Amino acid sequence: MIDVARENRVRYLRRCRMLVALCVVTSAFYVWWLLVDARAANPVLFRVLLGAELFNIVQAAGFWYTIWVQRWTDPPDADFSRSNEHVDAFVTVYGEPADVVEQTVAAAVAIRHPRLTVWVLDDGKSAEVAAIAARYGAQYLTREDHRGAKAGNVNNALRQATGDFVVIFDADHIPLPSFLERTMACFADVTVAFVQTPQSYRNRDVNRVAAGSHEQQGLFYGPILRGKNAVGAVFSCGTNVVFRRAALDAISGMPEDSITEDLRMSLVLDRLGWTSVYVSEVLAHGLGPVDVRSFFKQQARWARGGLEILLHHHPFHRGMRPAKALQYGLSFMYWFTGWAYVGYLVLPIAFLLFGLRPVQVPNEYPSHFLPYVFTTLFTMAYATGFTLTFRALWFTLAAFPVHVAAFFTSVFGGVAKFAVTSKGAAQRSLSVVWPQLLLIVVLVAASVVGIARAGATPSVLNNVAFAIGHVLIISGFVRLALDPEGRELEAEETASASASADATDIDEGSAA
Repeated sequence: MIDVARENRVRYLRRCRMLVALCVVTSAFYVWWLLVDARAANPVLFRVLLGAELFNIVQAAGFWYTIWVQRWTDPPDADFSRSNEHVDAFVTVYGEPADVVEQTVAAAVAIRHPRLTVWVLDDGKSAEVAAIAARYGAQYLTREDHRGAKAGNVNNALRQATGDFVVIFDADHIPLPSFLERTMACFADVTVAFVQTPQSYRNRDVNRVAAGSHEQQGLFYGPILRGKNAVGAVFSCGTNVVFRRAALDAISGMPEDSITEDLRMSLVLDRLGWTSVYVSEVLAHGLGPVDVRSFFKQQARWARGGLEILLHHHPFHRGMRPAKALQYGLSFMYWFTGWAYVGYLVLPIAFLLFGLRPVQVPNEYPSHFLPYVFTTLFTMAYATGFTLTFRALWFTLAAFPVHVAAFFTSVFGGVAKFAVTSKGAAQRSLSVVWPQLLLIVVLVAASVVGIARAGATPSVLNNVAFAIGHVLIISGFVRLALDPEGRELEAEETASASASADATDIDEGSAA
């Protein structure tokens, strides 16, 4: 659920804050045990446990703070008869199927604004795309090289276009006719550089990969961005976004030194004193990845781009307000999630294979840990109107090899390429999940060895349960790699519920 109806927001926010208070109590109960009562059995493993847990608690606390301060921006409909601005709409294209591009161009031309010029920016030099632009009366631009990837493509168009505002759509994101009516009033504040709107995947009912990707996006484009909106920490997400041309000119266009040029640009604009706004109303519908390879490619680009900005581009500056710096810090922190998950994987394997344990009384661990986990998960579910599913969570956890690899490539360098998410048919491939397959074998083998070595003691069964839990999480991607098109009844029902909830609010039943 990306938005909440106005009449339900007070109640929704009040209940979010009540749940946050409960999370603080259960987390304090767990942290006290971990830091004071727990005694290390193996110093190295205890540090692994402590590091992973503190990382996740800090991340969870950041989420609690974010949903506590959520703010909605509800601009009035813009009245273009009383204004004189000119708007350029850029549709960025690089090899997407012609039928996908045509839907977007047709929708862009249909956006209600009397002074709108649509530009098709084709880095693929496609005759079909050129014909589509001509058919709908859009301007067509191409260039001789692909320097700067998407940012370079946009910058090339900025040298041709002269509008006061620029709206950007990826080739697969179909805007509603009301897109500019629902966003342009935000620019009454002359400091606003851009207005970001959500990404919503219209192909979420195609298969389980697309559904999981959509559900994962719902958490970010729902309570997380609403919380960032409260402290002015909204960053551009690359598509479905309107820019003030003067702001782009102030930084000489989009930065071309990052594969996540949208985040990089947002930070450069912030340094110059520009602000941003998030309108949590779905005003365009795009296409998400439909197979595991495409999903991993998308995640790898975002992870590497974010980590490179953190490590090499000095994202924080002296004039950045603490609340804003915290929100940007939480965004960067997300890309270290894979390392914390690696720590959780090491612990049951070390005990089952070698009898090594992090704490002296391991059976106390679940009784302190589980209340904190359950309250945190329930709070996340409520904050998203119960559209957040287990699938969305394991999409994050089971992608840990991508996050770990992105860290090494961002630290040690290598050529970073802008990868377009595939819009074609889903492809089956086990090669992309070989780390998950290897880990499943290790976890199952460790469980068998542990029981054979020490018997079915409470400690062994505890660790076997954790190991099997990891297997269930990780094996999900293996199943998707083998059969991305397959759907279970529950998955169909979840996608259907998500589709209806996106455009509405928390109703009386889901809010109770």
